Amino acid sequence: MKNLISRIGHYVDIGGDKFNPLDKLNHRIETRRPGEDIVRVGEKVDSVFVIESGWAIRFRILDDGRRQILNFMLPGDCFDMMAMVKAKSDHAVSAVTQVILRRISSSDFLSAMSQNASLATAFWWVGVQEEAILREQIIRIGRRSAKERVAHLLLELNRRLAAVEGRESDTINLPIPQALLADSLGLSIVHISRTLSKLRAAGYISTNPSGVDILDRKGMAEMADFDSHYLHLDKLKLSA
Repeated sequence: MKNLISRIGHYVDIGGDKFNPLDKLNHRIETRRPGEDIVRVGEKVDSVFVIESGWAIRFRILDDGRRQILNFMLPGDCFDMMAMVKAKSDHAVSAVTQVILRRISSSDFLSAMSQNASLATAFWWVGVQEEAILREQIIRIGRRSAKERVAHLLLELNRRLAAVEGRESDTINLPIPQALLADSLGLSIVHISRTLSKLRAAGYISTNPSGVDILDRKGMAEMADFDSHYLHLDKLKLSA
């Protein structure tokens, strides 16, 4: 729960003890290997998940096999709130690294929310941020150039990780292949590779086997029209 508490603490003033009702709920700790499903399309969702560690993706696959990644799920992320109404999932979620999950019954989760207004407000903010991220994803794919898309996504992932770690860093550990960046941004793997090369040549980033280092955050943010305010991380007092 540590990562979840750290993340939500940026939205509302809620002490760690306020999470005790949630922490004490009956739950299962589950592990998924890379590529394993967490939620399948059409599956009736009756559990809420919290990512304790690892990365996952929320995605849709078209009839011809093309995949569109809607969002990367990071440590501290909580999903799927559609479990509150026990709806069938209209998307899939799968692990891209080894993922450790906390699975909570939707009825138990809803009972905890109904008895604790502070806790309910905290998770309302989780929904607000997720909607904001999805709005930016629409704009990213629909209106931004390839260079802007890649830069914008890298800056977003960097800020989301900062929310969990509670500190600003110019390093982005990316435990994912370029194919996933391609499926997230509607580009080919070749296009992703060329775009990363352009960002390096422009002095915005450097790359290494484990990820990316941001060298010129201000210039990169201006180029990609990135403003971190949509992530609601004012407490971190980020520069962009």
